[in-house]
Amino acid sequence: MKTYTSENGWFSMELPLSWEEYDCGEDGAYAFFDTNSWTGNLRIIPFRLARRRNPSKDIASIFIQDEVLKNEGANRIQLGDFDCAHFRKNIQQDDGDLFVYYWITGIGNNLFICTFTVDHKQEKCEQHSTDLETVQNILQSIRMKQSVEKLSAA
Repeated sequence: MKTYTSENGWFSMELPLSWEEYDCGEDGAYAFFDTNSWTGNLRIIPFRLARRRNPSKDIASIFIQDEVLKNEGANRIQLGDFDCAHFRKNIQQDDGDLFVYYWITGIGNNLFICTFTVDHKQEKCEQHSTDLETVQNILQSIRMKQSVEKLSAA
């Protein structure tokens, strides 16, 4: 494993040695893939939400609950020490069908929208469940700067 630190230093996480960042062309998004064998694209979009009226309010938990309610098949799961909305969507593109797996997690005013996009054919491969486990392990390792909380199972 190797430690990856975001460009602005706001968060860090552990990546497998064969995973690298690439430029996905979206400002504020961090994108990664396995250089040994393409099995999908992991994208992480971090947010710090404004706490205008009630600074102690856990805005992330409210957002997570809203995502569970509005997305068919969504489940509320634990991602490390934090709640997470987890679901999958089928996306149709010109070059084929894709599955996009979502993990939306965070705490307080810190929110991470994480996706793993795979070709629908990948889902039938034996490696697919291992890939999803790898992605979930990466996401569990996220640590936020200026916070004692981390998105990691102890």
